[in-house]
Parts: sequence; C-alpha cells; structure tokens
Amino acid sequence: MPAYNRIEFSKGWIESGITDDCIIFAEGFGSHLERNRFTTSQIRNVFGEIKRIQMSGFDKQEAKTDFLLLRPKMAYAAKRAQDKDRQATGAADFEQVMKLAHEAVKARTPNDTVRFKNFCDFIEAILAYHKAAGGRD
Repeated sequence: MPAYNRIEFSKGWIESGITDDCIIFAEGFGSHLERNRFTTSQIRNVFGEIKRIQMSGFDKQEAKTDFLLLRPKMAYAAKRAQDKDRQATGAADFEQVMKLAHEAVKARTPNDTVRFKNFCDFIEAILAYHKAAGGRD
C-alpha cells in the first residue's frame, strides 16, 4: 500500500467516506506528485473525465461503463507521461493510487453512487493539495 505523510491509502475512504486521515494522505500525496513532476494538467485530465461522468449521472449504465473505462485511460496517461519525461515518477504513483481508489468504488454494486462521490472528493482533495504545493500546469 502506498503511504504519504506516514498514512497508507485506505479503500475505506472510498467505501465509507472521507476521514481526517484521508485528507492528510491527500496533502502528502499531492505534494509528492508536485515534487515528482506530475503536472496539474495531468491530474485535471482525469478529474475532468470524472466530473463529466458525475454530471451525466453515475446511476446510469453508460456512466458506469465510462467509469470502468477510466482505468485503462489512466494507465495510458501514466505511461505517456513517463515516456515524455523519464524523471516524472509521479505518473506511476498517481496511477497506482488511482487504481486502488477506482477498484474501491465497485461500480454496478449497491451503494456505488455513494462510493463514486467519495472517489470524486478524494481526487479533488489531491488536486487541491497538488496545486497548493506549487503544482505546475
């Protein structure tokens, strides 16, 4: 499990709700991504797709399919970022944490809409802390 600010990622943040530990993790992870050359634009690409899915209504099957397809898109984006800048190790770390968070949503199961909202909040916290740490576009 990845750990930032001495706190490991917990799927409980997605399954049950955001906690103080989640916010502390997001702060450490956002700073880590900034230090490791992962750009705000790269996070916003994923965040924008997540918000599009949210706005279309996660209770619809098409939105759930789009959400499931988000994982291969994140893998592609991480690989592309690594190929572009070999020293940008934040891309692989972002993909690893997002994969764990994505899996915790468990689309097409009871309460997936609540878990999806927690997922959105988690990503938004990471983006905010990345930008606060001086994340560049």
